[in-house]
Amino acid sequence: MVFQYKDREMFHGNQRLLIAKLTGKNETTDVVFGTGLVSVSSMEDEAEVTNFPADDVPDHASVSGASLVKGTMTFMQLDPDVRVNFFGQDTTTNGKGYASTGVYPQRLVQFVSIGTTKTGKKKLLVTVYPNMSVTGKPSKSTETDSSDTPTAINWEASVQASGSDFYLTAKGHRSAEFEYPFEGDEVDTVLEYIDGGGIITPNYTVTPVTP
Repeated sequence: MVFQYKDREMFHGNQRLLIAKLTGKNETTDVVFGTGLVSVSSMEDEAEVTNFPADDVPDHASVSGASLVKGTMTFMQLDPDVRVNFFGQDTTTNGKGYASTGVYPQRLVQFVSIGTTKTGKKKLLVTVYPNMSVTGKPSKSTETDSSDTPTAINWEASVQASGSDFYLTAKGHRSAEFEYPFEGDEVDTVLEYIDGGGIITPNYTVTPVTP
């Protein structure tokens, strides 16, 4: 017998960043289109599972802490609405300058990774963090331009994400991170929805586009 593998697939990149305010179950407002997202990295859940021994059983019972995902986001540009609505920055009197206030709003963050299978079927992975905030002002480093290794300024910010009562699994569980894989004809429909500012919520269903 030959082992039956599933169709092999791969996802890559991050694009179509949307940032929104989660106001109720499956309800969002103040959607911001983000430009220049370079990476979302090291998003690790720091919640720990504690085992309680009894009798001769080391894990008679266990309790998991609330999910808290921490990592970093890197941008090649910071647009004004992203600065204000996600990074909590305020403008100067002349409207030209921005500065961090130390108050970081909590927002739903969504981005897309494109994929494909080995047989050529289109795939899409939408990642949603229902309740994310930065934990400090974005940092950047600059270098003198050289003919050998020109560099671009990147802004990097530490972020953390947690669950929300407004964004739940089918069984009512909160989670700091949700992933939505789509494939085939669904991909173009979902991308069109997202390109219009659509947020993928737990009750979202793919509605075919009418020609």
